[in-house]
Amino acid sequence: MRIGRSVRRSLAFGLVAAPLVVIGLTHGAIAGDTVPAPGPDASLAEIEACAARNLPDAAGLVEFVVEAADRSGEVTTSRAEIRWRRDDEAHARIVLRVSEPAETAGTALLVIDRESGEPEFHLRLPALSRVKRVRSRRLRGPVLGTDFSYEDLDRLREPMDRADLRLLGPGEIEGRAVWRLETRPSPEDGSEYARVLTHVDQVHCLPLRIDLFATEDRLRKRLRASLDELRDVGSARLPARFEMEDLERGSRTRVRIERFETRPDLPAEQFTRQALLDAVAR
Repeated sequence: MRIGRSVRRSLAFGLVAAPLVVIGLTHGAIAGDTVPAPGPDASLAEIEACAARNLPDAAGLVEFVVEAADRSGEVTTSRAEIRWRRDDEAHARIVLRVSEPAETAGTALLVIDRESGEPEFHLRLPALSRVKRVRSRRLRGPVLGTDFSYEDLDRLREPMDRADLRLLGPGEIEGRAVWRLETRPSPEDGSEYARVLTHVDQVHCLPLRIDLFATEDRLRKRLRASLDELRDVGSARLPARFEMEDLERGSRTRVRIERFETRPDLPAEQFTRQALLDAVAR
């Protein structure tokens, strides 16, 4: 099945927002100001516990806008909704529905998390009356139209859940005190990066910036979260805007959250292949 450029962009928008917003960056949310974060000399275990203190609820929805700007400055804008729920084993199921632009409205994607191995991706295109399973290797790399690769998204799902994670110590980014955490993927990982440096804000326990380095310590990409626009969602806080910049391609992708709701649960039948066939673009 050939996937056109505009549809690949819409797929990427959903893949960016689903793991990153729903499961990734929200790991950094901390319950208001009632529970103090550990101090600047905190241990790695204390930082991880702080970052995981207020995980997303079992289900919810996100409405968001993505603007992908290429090297020439041309911007492609998309609008979509994400719904997610967790099953009894805490595995996530995520559904993306694209509503804009018109040429991709009605595109729907189902992501099924697995205990081991890569997630399953099931796609429905507006012109088709069937659902196709898409291999994750076809969703890798910048060909998807944004500056996120599949590895970026997989890494951002659990930014502080890495066996090789180590604490470098405190630092400062944009005038904010941070903890600096580093991972160095092994050759067996097949990673496109030689080093990943995560800067975690000491107040909110939220990843403020993630620097992704290629070989010879060359900065390849940079993800920034805007802590100037934190949004309260129940007792949690999360950034309403974040951006990935690809320094090699000279492009950037901005994500803006317009609505975020958490719920105790959503109906399981909304997260099936049949639900993609029944979906109507909103």
